[in-house]
Amino acid sequence: MTRECSQDFTHLQSYIGDYSIGQNLKENSYTESLKTMHKSYFSAITWHAEMSYRRAELLSKNELCTNEIIDRISETVSDLGASLFNWLNGSYKTSRVMLRAAIENFVRATSALEDKQQLIEKNVYQLFERANKLSIFNQHSSLKTLYTALHADYKLLCLDTHTATTDNMEHLSSLAGLPIYKKKKATDSKEIYVRVSKNLTGIFCLLFNDLFHSMHHKNRENIFNGLSAPIKALISDFRQS
Repeated sequence: MTRECSQDFTHLQSYIGDYSIGQNLKENSYTESLKTMHKSYFSAITWHAEMSYRRAELLSKNELCTNEIIDRISETVSDLGASLFNWLNGSYKTSRVMLRAAIENFVRATSALEDKQQLIEKNVYQLFERANKLSIFNQHSSLKTLYTALHADYKLLCLDTHTATTDNMEHLSSLAGLPIYKKKKATDSKEIYVRVSKNLTGIFCLLFNDLFHSMHHKNRENIFNGLSAPIKALISDFRQS
């Protein structure tokens, strides 16, 4: 190492040792956003826990489902967790990139229930083009509504991945820029995080409707607790149809 590089590494070690985000909790807007995000995330990890615990049952009762599909759905929830973690630390662009990954994994996995080719499709544009035409997302107006909203947010999140404009830049000059709470960026990222999480959960509850309704009532309650009234209505209407 050069002397300058060695000195900078020493500063990095000090920075890591002093790293803390506790001060963000003093901001009411931070805490309120976090509470809302956690609510939708808790809903997602609840159905994920049920899916994981009852994997064998799900595979035996759903001939279209495979271990790879379940693993990719699990990865979706992992991506949601990573997105939330980055939001906590003020890394909003990375949070949104991980949210985009969550949508891609989820669409790839769920559309593979009908078309296994989706599991190996390398072209992301083609992945969504194929998904758009599948009956699994068009068989019921409720599914079509949620999928369309999810696809729209995916397109929005692509702007961050490709840094389409200066608004999609993080504008950090060094590690010392983290963790900084930026209310506008945090709020914008929170809104899309909650929206995507709810739509993912809603689609899961529709596609795996029998599993959802056979869950313990506490788990169903915790899942519904993180959903908006319109999505709850879509799931109720789907059950009745």
